[in-house]
Amino acid sequence: MDRSLESWQKEVIRCIRCGACQNVCPVFKELQAESTVARGRVKLIRGVISKDLDLTDGFIDKMSLCLMCKACVVNCPSGVKVDKLVEAARKEIAEKKGLSPFKNLIFRLVLKNRWVFNTGMRTGRIFQGLVFRKGPNGQGMLPRMSLGIDKRRLLSPLAQKPFKSMYPGVVKVSEATMRVAFFTGCMINYIYTDTGRAVINVLNQNGVEVIIPSLQNCCGTPVRINGDYETAKTMARANIDVFLKEKVDAVVVACGTCGLSLKEEYAELLKDDPNYVEKAKKLGSMVKDFTELVVSLEGFEGKMGRLPVKVTYHDPCHLVRGLKVKEQPRQIIRSIPGVIFEEMTKADTCCGSGGSFSLYHYELSTKINDYKVESVHQTGAEILATGCSACRMHIEDGLNRQGIPMQVMHTAQLLEMAYEAKGLTAEKLMKI
Repeated sequence: MDRSLESWQKEVIRCIRCGACQNVCPVFKELQAESTVARGRVKLIRGVISKDLDLTDGFIDKMSLCLMCKACVVNCPSGVKVDKLVEAARKEIAEKKGLSPFKNLIFRLVLKNRWVFNTGMRTGRIFQGLVFRKGPNGQGMLPRMSLGIDKRRLLSPLAQKPFKSMYPGVVKVSEATMRVAFFTGCMINYIYTDTGRAVINVLNQNGVEVIIPSLQNCCGTPVRINGDYETAKTMARANIDVFLKEKVDAVVVACGTCGLSLKEEYAELLKDDPNYVEKAKKLGSMVKDFTELVVSLEGFEGKMGRLPVKVTYHDPCHLVRGLKVKEQPRQIIRSIPGVIFEEMTKADTCCGSGGSFSLYHYELSTKINDYKVESVHQTGAEILATGCSACRMHIEDGLNRQGIPMQVMHTAQLLEMAYEAKGLTAEKLMKI
């Protein structure tokens, strides 16, 4: 089957140029340039397909200025798959122009090879104190020198140990009612191990036995959306083999982007591979976001103590628009005794992270992030819950820039706090 950019000809002509995408695109809101909104990008792609335009530096730049947040996709009256068109354009660019040396190194050597990735992270943990300094109030890290990262960018430190090394391959419970495999993803494994711990603790307390496959690797999303399809396919096949070996009821994820890859993107990516397309579909049918799984567990609410705290929630793009998970996190938060849930305005608007977008386009991403931080701040909440580690890091950066003290955590961590609070005194609660 033809997977070239030309094969998307029928898709580009579906755009009726109505401009609905202008109302929802966070990048267009800032730049106000037709070439940076879905309608304009589709026209540019159509020009390349018809050979009226070349793969110029300007075209490449405009394709990079997409957050892949899917806001235009779900609001398009014609149902144009703009994100897939941009992805196809990036694939064309990668094949015809090649990847940058940095991306080539990261995608084809580091992310693709688990041993190299682990070694790199281990080395990074040792030397991160030399390259970064502590952020305000000891929170996060700021670059000491130019590393291709804006020196104002607050990052979270690498954990002392990878999450997968902290647990046995199977975290057992007595009288298990369910058995699941946990896809950790890169950020939980190497940075936010507290989220991974919360996922395990909450599921264990609900009688769920958790398998953590040691051979799992990056989901491959950064590789795929930057156009390196062959490497992404190799990574997808490896993860499919690892997880389909396990005899489990479900594969649980705690990241919307990882979940979307496993649930839908693998099958699309491998649709021309007769040896893997059905396997990819089978894996996809087993994938559940952590919050989806929890609300399906009978009696999960009865294990909570009282948490007298005000909470708001940010919808990650790939969780709410990709996996269609919206009410489940709110159901969990509202079920916690003592919690006051305050819905922020435009909770499902992109925070500006876009994965590596916030590294390559930091100035633009901070402007988009400022709107999110303002929405968060206006709620008066003490805790912001979310379902994506990349969103967590980017919003923490925005709160830091504006000097707003607030805890940002995964919904799993908030639920873990509620479980830990059961039977505790108010004094001990303050120490959680």
